[in-house]
Order: sequence, then C-alpha cells, then structure tokens
Amino acid sequence: MSDYSQYEPLVALAAAHDTEVEVDSYLWASLYEYAEGGEVPAPRSIVEITELRAVSPEGWASVDVALVARLGDGRWATCVAWADTTGFGCRYQVDWRINPTREQAVAFGLDEESRRALRLSLPG
Repeated sequence: MSDYSQYEPLVALAAAHDTEVEVDSYLWASLYEYAEGGEVPAPRSIVEITELRAVSPEGWASVDVALVARLGDGRWATCVAWADTTGFGCRYQVDWRINPTREQAVAFGLDEESRRALRLSLPG
C-alpha cells in the first residue's frame, strides 16, 4: 500500500455514516489491496455510499465491513470484508461485487449476515 490519497474521497463519503470503526484511508486501501477475485470498482468510480457498517467484533485489528455503493455509471457495488485480530494480510476475506441494479447488489452482492446488519432485505 502506498498512495492513500486516492482513497480520501471515499473517506469523505464514509464520514456520513456512523460506524464503530473509523473508515480511514488505511482501511480503504486494505479493502482494495486484499480484494480476492471478481470485479473491483475503481475508487474514483464510487459516487455515493448508501449503506455502511464497520465494526470490530473482537477488538484489536479485527474488522467486519459491509457496504453498498452507487457507481458513477449507474451500477452498484457491494463489499463484504473481514479480518481477524491480526488484521488484513493474515486471516481475512474481501469480496467486492458489481451489479447493474441496487436490488441485484443487495440480493447477489451481500450475504445474509451483511443484509441483516445493514437492515436490508431481499426483494419480494
């Protein structure tokens, strides 16, 4: 991780949400650097974060993140991530997904636990 300045717009977007864990440039850099497979949106493509949860379930460096974001091209991105007390780079998972609609993002980009934490439900 080197240039954190590219994540500053995301820090500003995240600031509108009340989270247990500070969603700073370092956390955003981790969500990008440790992403596994799938299509990851460019940081500059995220124009709005509609839902965000960031907590530390075990304290120390542990973190659970779930988010839904609108992209500038009209598509929607989700990220579900976790790291244990050793932080990102040891025991962790970061899963980004991009879907054409918000409904599809909620249905296919979030797991059940993340939907529940964000107080979202499946359509229908």
